[in-house]
Amino acid sequence: MIRRKTSAIVESGILAAIAVIFTLIGNYIPVLDVIVSVWWPLPIILCGRRNGLMWSVLCLLVTGAVVAVLISPLQAVTQVLILGILGLVMGEGMRRQKSPASVLLWGSLGALLSVVLSGLAAYFLMGINVVESFTHAIAESVQMTKDIYDTLGVSGIMTTESLERMQHMLSLVLPAGLLLSCPISAFVNYWAARKVLSRLGDPYPWFPPFATWTLPRWILGGYGLGMATLLYFRGDETSYGFLGSYTLFTVASMLLLLQGLSVVLWYVQVRGKPRFWFPLAVLTSFVIPLVSQFLVVMGAIEMVTDQRKLRKR
Repeated sequence: MIRRKTSAIVESGILAAIAVIFTLIGNYIPVLDVIVSVWWPLPIILCGRRNGLMWSVLCLLVTGAVVAVLISPLQAVTQVLILGILGLVMGEGMRRQKSPASVLLWGSLGALLSVVLSGLAAYFLMGINVVESFTHAIAESVQMTKDIYDTLGVSGIMTTESLERMQHMLSLVLPAGLLLSCPISAFVNYWAARKVLSRLGDPYPWFPPFATWTLPRWILGGYGLGMATLLYFRGDETSYGFLGSYTLFTVASMLLLLQGLSVVLWYVQVRGKPRFWFPLAVLTSFVIPLVSQFLVVMGAIEMVTDQRKLRKR
């Protein structure tokens, strides 16, 4: 028991030090800021998996205290709120031997909670309205694009109307992008944590083959609700109702697209279809709207008919 407690103290201290190093790198080497921000929850996840929730909380608090001394208390608070929660929930999920899908779901919800709390912290602690800041940044980027075209002598391509339309579309896509970034961040950290745990002799299962993925059918309900409410609010594209409908529709569409790609890979691997089908589907789905819509429909049909016979009855 004493040996185990000593081991937990040592591991937690080392992982807290790594988290502090990540923070310092992100602050003083701007080029690596984004990369470090993605990997920052990893030490907390490993601590939770190896030693439990109590030790991962202590690891997070120690990290926050050191960051507060070395950089600033505000930096420590935002670091804990933005990235710490993701590490805590994923570490506890792995500690309880949850399935990869469950850990990913826990991590996605933790990341979403982190986004909400960080926005509230920015507003109440620093007086920064995150939504307005993003909107202002989008407006500046659109104006910068127009200035570049003007400099190149092709100003006629980007009219005022097209610039306003571009800015409006970016504002609509932003909430969906934030929501979709949550599972992506959780997935990246799960992959990294699993790699490290394998090196430590503590293997953790991976996801089932992509060709056998079966996403829950309630996604169809979200897709249908998003489409219906989009039609309802289409006369007022600046309303919060339209923004919420567009976000729901976009997120559900991306999940159905993922299911459609899984079906394509299943046909390649199980039915012996040409191997180039899958990479071609992935590439064209991002550049040809008709292909992406076809894959969305394919994913929806699979959810309804279970054509691969993989769903539990």
